[in-house]
Amino acid sequence: MKLKSSLSYLSIVIGSTLSLSAHADIILSQYVEGSGLNKAIEIANTGDASVSLDGYALAKSTNGSGAWENQLPLDGRTIPAHGVFVIANSQASSEILALSNETDNTVVNFNGNDPIALLLNGSEHDVIGAMGGSYFAKDVTLSRLADSLTPSSTYIAAQWTTAAANNIDGLGSLDSTVSTFTCEGESFTPIQEIQGEGSRSPLLSGSANTTDGEYAVQGVVSAVTTGLTKGFYLQALENDYNDNTSEGLFIYTGQSASDLQPGDVVCAKGKVSEYYNLTELLADNRQWVKLGEQAAPQATDIVPLESDDNFAQTLERYEGMLVNLPQNLDMRVTRTFSYDYDARRNNMVLAQGRLNTQPNQNFAAGSEQARQQSEENAQHRLFIESDQVADNGAIPYYPQFGRSDIDQDGSTEDYIRVNDTLSGAEGVLTYSYGDYRLIMTNTLTQDNFVHNSPRQSAPQLQQGNLRIATFNVLNYFNSPFGGDANPYGSNRGAKSDAEFEIQQEKIVRAILKLDADIIGLMEIENNGFGDGGAIHQLVEQLNLNIAEPENRYHYVAIDSNQDGEIDARDTVGTDAITTGIIYRSQAVTLATPRVIHMPSQQAPEVFDKDGNMIEDGKNYQRETLAPTFKVRANSGKEQELTVAVNHFKSKGSTCWEDAAAVADGGQGQQDADFQGSCENFRVAAAVALGEALKEIPGHQVILGDLNAYGKEDPLLVLTDYTPEKYGKTIHAARNTVINGETQFGDQGADITHGYGYLSALNMIHPDNWSYSYNDEVGSLDHILISPSLKTYVVDATDWHINAAESPLFDYTNKYKGDLPRYHDQYRASDHDPAVLELEMGGSVGGMLLVSLFGLLAIRRKA
Repeated sequence: MKLKSSLSYLSIVIGSTLSLSAHADIILSQYVEGSGLNKAIEIANTGDASVSLDGYALAKSTNGSGAWENQLPLDGRTIPAHGVFVIANSQASSEILALSNETDNTVVNFNGNDPIALLLNGSEHDVIGAMGGSYFAKDVTLSRLADSLTPSSTYIAAQWTTAAANNIDGLGSLDSTVSTFTCEGESFTPIQEIQGEGSRSPLLSGSANTTDGEYAVQGVVSAVTTGLTKGFYLQALENDYNDNTSEGLFIYTGQSASDLQPGDVVCAKGKVSEYYNLTELLADNRQWVKLGEQAAPQATDIVPLESDDNFAQTLERYEGMLVNLPQNLDMRVTRTFSYDYDARRNNMVLAQGRLNTQPNQNFAAGSEQARQQSEENAQHRLFIESDQVADNGAIPYYPQFGRSDIDQDGSTEDYIRVNDTLSGAEGVLTYSYGDYRLIMTNTLTQDNFVHNSPRQSAPQLQQGNLRIATFNVLNYFNSPFGGDANPYGSNRGAKSDAEFEIQQEKIVRAILKLDADIIGLMEIENNGFGDGGAIHQLVEQLNLNIAEPENRYHYVAIDSNQDGEIDARDTVGTDAITTGIIYRSQAVTLATPRVIHMPSQQAPEVFDKDGNMIEDGKNYQRETLAPTFKVRANSGKEQELTVAVNHFKSKGSTCWEDAAAVADGGQGQQDADFQGSCENFRVAAAVALGEALKEIPGHQVILGDLNAYGKEDPLLVLTDYTPEKYGKTIHAARNTVINGETQFGDQGADITHGYGYLSALNMIHPDNWSYSYNDEVGSLDHILISPSLKTYVVDATDWHINAAESPLFDYTNKYKGDLPRYHDQYRASDHDPAVLELEMGGSVGGMLLVSLFGLLAIRRKA
């Protein structure tokens, strides 16, 4: 039923007698969150007298932050009896503006997860949405129901009915909806017939995504959702015994079906729609009714068929159903519970049968094999979701996560790791943001997980006599906590003494358990080599925990300003973070400290088609620290070993080539090969490194965070690249300069050969990985060796203490809630350390020793 005011807003205001006391009659009555800036809020007076809005304010809480940061005072406005006052965004459509009384671009600029409130004298009078960041009303219109015209300081979803985006029916008048749907005399279409055997409903004509007519269905409710999806899921009352048709269907209602529960038998009616490839029934005008009750449906095991082309096709057969993940389905955690920037919520990702590997880890960037890997990743992927946005530090469907430490060893038993197999997870299967998603309906415990790659308290390697490791320490900054000042930038690390204490202890524990003789460090603060330098403090903390003097660490210092002293003024490069090396003098002797200068890019500015500068063409790399050591071999003869520690340009930056691709109209194509940004600039760095090391005699190790996966261009250049072998031309960035000298000019350069280094990790573990991004794993952290070292290699591995673990275990307090804080080595960083074991002495090389005996002992040091 729709009630319209018979007089216009202005005609009633003029000369009217105002009532200032009928506050209870003022409500939020309509919310429009359409495409672009089609946004409006309607405020209604349901009473019989005009009401002044003095003391009221319309307010918005950005992303549900918990505070009403944006407010629009409404003093001086008046709403007539049974009238409304509409405030729209000034950039809304002409149709919306024609129905509006006023415009505002601050409060009326919401996107579906920004709660809106009507405040009265600063207190919440009526509210739409809940705090916390959940998308409660994205791309929808909400209208108040006729039986819910009472203001509420708590959002009650059942008081509202939902229409599609840009639907403005009733805007500008008191529009209250009463459901009169009874389901009597309807002819029911089976759920299986609506779903059909394909990815789209067979009831849809051609390319249409919504049917012209409406269909009635009946079934038993398996789940009710008001967060990620808004409606309820119906299970068919009768099985059609066709494995290719789903027995379930999502009924979209908006948010007003919270009076239903599993086991309710319901009739619903609406148009059939494919909403971004999810088959659903649009019953968003309260076209459903409860008919009775029966036992709630039991979850159905997902079972692949031989006829399924891939796992995505398997999931399509269960779309809309309440399902279970059985053990033999082998669903592997390929991203632990963490923030999903696409969906803007915390969730977890599984892959069927194996981890999702970054396309360029095993296949050359740009190759058909890499493209196929990306497609296969998508076909194996399943998101695990909670209906509502998770509280900080909590997994809604795993309440014990991170909260037990039964043996009191400082580590929790309740953890999830990448490569765990999850079984017994139940939920309704939906589809959004281009992926299948399981909205959980049951509770998990540690018993639901099999740790295929259990935690290891120390790296497990065969023993040699020299261990080398690489470790990205994730912004270890001590300057805010008594350390020397950083001349190059603000603090990127811990934000409090408590955070720094946890960070430092985690890193120290990890390095001690690495038990390496030479360790290359990345992301350590670049604040010099004085007593207050970050590297000095880290080594000091390490040595406090090492009893034997011969096992204590030293660090490589550089006299960068060449004044003959090593102090806080000496830094490596000009970034706030830098590379460092620590070593044990028991195993090696420092012969030559050295810095290899990396290229900068000094290219022209890049402008878009409107003449706006989008890139200034000035980009920089971090310098490479490359000291030479003398190694004390078992034979007594010393050998020279140069260890080059690197941290190449980030994938998340923007270099000239990336900006130029956008300016030339190549949006979406600049990362067609999955290398991220600045790959050409990283190639220039690889060439600079390769050329510099050619001039240094002895064995060589290249290690560090190269910001490139195993078969990306910089790695190919450092290893075995030729254009013929890989069928591609690798190009270095333009206008690069090294220490004031031109490296490559305006055209950049085509690279014609690699530098012949070998990946020690690939030699031992071809499936190695050290980093997890989104739901794909791969190696950004490398140990490359000169061919002269091949026969000395005993073992190499990634130690999965960081990338495999949940970010909820890192050192920061942000987003942790009341989760216990652990000072163990797990999640000391976001990159896993990589470790290389060499046997430098004797006449028989390490690789040969391993092949002959295979029984070398595990590392023995403290």
